[in-house]
Amino acid sequence: MATKEMEQLLFKSINEVGQLYRKKEVSPVEVTGSTLKRLHELEPKLNAFITVLSDQALAKAKEAETAFIKGEKVGRLSGIPVSVKDIFMTKGIRTSLGSRIMKNYVPNEDAFVYRALQDSGAIIIGKNHMLEFAYGSIHPDYGQCNNPWNVNRTAGGSSTGSGASVAAGIGFASIGTDTGGSIRVPASFCGIVGLKPTYETVSRQGLFPLSNSLDHIGPLTRTVRDNAIVLEQISALQFDFDSVFSGEIQGVKVGVIRSLTDTIANSEILELTLSAINRLKELGGQILDVEIPGIEKIEASALPIIMAEASTYQKKWYETRGEDYAPGTFANLHEGYKVTAVSYLEALERKKQFSQTVHEVLKQVDILVCPTVPYPATEKDPSFEDGNIDVSQRTIPFNVTGHPALTISSGNTSSENLPIGFQIIGRYHDEAMVYRVADAFEKATGGYKIPPL
Repeated sequence: MATKEMEQLLFKSINEVGQLYRKKEVSPVEVTGSTLKRLHELEPKLNAFITVLSDQALAKAKEAETAFIKGEKVGRLSGIPVSVKDIFMTKGIRTSLGSRIMKNYVPNEDAFVYRALQDSGAIIIGKNHMLEFAYGSIHPDYGQCNNPWNVNRTAGGSSTGSGASVAAGIGFASIGTDTGGSIRVPASFCGIVGLKPTYETVSRQGLFPLSNSLDHIGPLTRTVRDNAIVLEQISALQFDFDSVFSGEIQGVKVGVIRSLTDTIANSEILELTLSAINRLKELGGQILDVEIPGIEKIEASALPIIMAEASTYQKKWYETRGEDYAPGTFANLHEGYKVTAVSYLEALERKKQFSQTVHEVLKQVDILVCPTVPYPATEKDPSFEDGNIDVSQRTIPFNVTGHPALTISSGNTSSENLPIGFQIIGRYHDEAMVYRVADAFEKATGGYKIPPL
């Protein structure tokens, strides 16, 4: 296959590439080799990977190629290059968590999601860049991961490299984590699809925790259908694809969270969001305004949970290797030790109450919508120590409640040509409805656009 054709193939869907494999029009070795070539070409610009698994990936691609040639039964992701955030344990492969402390840590077990990807036949090309311990700061040893739409902007965190690599056509999917928006923020900044599924949909075995009460695992992809395909492989969920991806949302009740939408200061983002809502209306959605009491303040209530739990998990390193943390991460951990038992338990109670509030609202509508982030990609990663907690004001409420929440691009700003995310939230365990609405929107708007790298 000609070089230009192969470059275009790297942006096709998982289904399209799988069909080409079965027809023997292209091989997993060719696709994996081209993906790794693109990775190495773009890595100086993006800095999206901490560890690249070239030899392992090519060996697995050869196995997949042989299986296709022989007509053997293969997994759903057989021969498909993907990556994982460097927060998941990988046996015999270092797991750095974007930190100096764990820089040379090599686990003796695999995380559940890593095994699940391997069992599905996926070709794991590497482990992605991330904020240190997924906790709001870049460690200087690793540098910033840059945005494919503008390499002078951040890809967003904490699943930084996952967002950048998928958007740039380096792999067809990546698995990230989301404690306050860490899948949805990079997906929004990079113009791709990112889903935080219902809490505990994906096993956290082998995940280094930030906050067990709020940690979620989910896929980042370029299309909604690809997202569902990958989620099926790492969870017990199974979707009726003909029904979910029919493009039909006639009569679906869409609840617009007005307090998180009309308060957007950036006029371009507000315009793109209102346009997205109107598009859902044109597709047959029934638009309803909803208010969720306390949603504007729930982020502040969530912070004691994250801070106390993160500081507990990292106590031994905080006490013995404090100088090896990035300053911002160390400061966050320091603040965590100030959280009292009373404050922590009160925050957990507010979490319970707020979860019930959102659950009740979702009895009146099928989905909720609002912007994902109140601004496009910034020059550096927004972090707690800079006072930029507003980056997660619209995402963290659904970590608190555990409802499924997906971001999809609503378009790009005209001033800077940067993607803006539109968030769709569903009822517990109703990822199917979230995908259904997102897919209809994607079909109507054209979906993912290739960044001008």
